[in-house]
Amino acid sequence: MLLQSRRVESIETAVTLLVRAGCGGVALHARCGYARAVAEGANGAGAITLEIVEGPGAGRQLSLERPVVIGRGDDVDLTLEDGQVSRHHAKVTPAADGSATVEDLGSANGTFVNHNELHGVARLDPGDELLVGVTVLELRSRAQVAAQPSAIRPVPAGLAAAPRKPDYVNPDVIKAESGPAPPSAEAADLLRYLDVSTRRRAQLAPVALFVLVALALIIYFAAR
Repeated sequence: MLLQSRRVESIETAVTLLVRAGCGGVALHARCGYARAVAEGANGAGAITLEIVEGPGAGRQLSLERPVVIGRGDDVDLTLEDGQVSRHHAKVTPAADGSATVEDLGSANGTFVNHNELHGVARLDPGDELLVGVTVLELRSRAQVAAQPSAIRPVPAGLAAAPRKPDYVNPDVIKAESGPAPPSAEAADLLRYLDVSTRRRAQLAPVALFVLVALALIIYFAAR
């Protein structure tokens, strides 16, 4: 009930703005722009949607009714399966005129709007492109979604290929290289003489050498 009363108040406010601005009928005066934008936002006509059009998760849509955080973390509003995206990458805030603003949240790889890197808060209009990591998102108006439910960008035919097993390498070569290499004849002859006692003496040789050097140094300094 409280939400409904607030909605009615916002609509009444928008109508009042239109009347005061003299925007009745089909008036197209510049001063009517803001009033019409508020009216559209009040009755829902200015709803906007953020859609992943390219990259992991293409086709996912999120209606922007409040500020949302985009990132790789589990605690954000739109989680992206993109290793190049930070846990809390960017924040998108809807505006009353059917646009939105976007700001980078200190991400590692930056945020781009229409191929331009952000260095502060930037405006997003319907049709604008938002790039985070390797994921491309597009801001879409309600009219755009109604005319075209999804704006996914198809992969060019030259790049689209079904996964297949490589057939340019001899399977016998792969099998031989992936398995343990058989010992050579010379190594086999040497391994016969490396019994347990021989291996133990080989391990103790560095220790014995260190002790001999230490004794030599003690005798040298004692004789001076």
